[in-house]
Amino acid sequence: MGIKIRILIQVAKGSADVIIVDDNFTTIINVAKWGRVVDINIQKFVQFQLTVNVVALMVNFVSTCITGSDPLTAVQLLWVNKIMDMFGALALTSEPPSDELTERPPDGRGENFITRVMWSNIIGQSIYKLAVLGLLMFDGKQLLKIRGPGGDSVFNNFIFNTFVFCQVSIVTVCFK
Repeated sequence: MGIKIRILIQVAKGSADVIIVDDNFTTIINVAKWGRVVDINIQKFVQFQLTVNVVALMVNFVSTCITGSDPLTAVQLLWVNKIMDMFGALALTSEPPSDELTERPPDGRGENFITRVMWSNIIGQSIYKLAVLGLLMFDGKQLLKIRGPGGDSVFNNFIFNTFVFCQVSIVTVCFK
């Protein structure tokens, strides 16, 4: 009988995601807190990344369809990806576990990972950024009075920098 139990224990350990090696109830509570805070932080990261990607895609698509040129080059998009991954790493470590997490009910199996609040944040932030960048793309040269032989290069760099700074604004929404 003892050998069968040991084999069952080994099988259970092999298929488990988390193994708690002591029988202290405080450890179980800490595991639950950390699991929930990791879930929340991953949701923040996904919300942030979706917003950045939606805006980048829409800016380049709309601008290419209307003007025939894309304001964000491939190299600039790679830089944006690196910068936003840095903010994403911050998202995964932004919130330590707290005692309030134990009072939160667990998420059900059928619940969506991206909540309605997240969708409203993604859509709202995207509309805001698209409005700012659209205004700059189509009336920016006149508003900023950019002229001269190097005007196009300066203007495209200004749009890129505005795009990056707009992404920083979502950090306050996602990571609060």
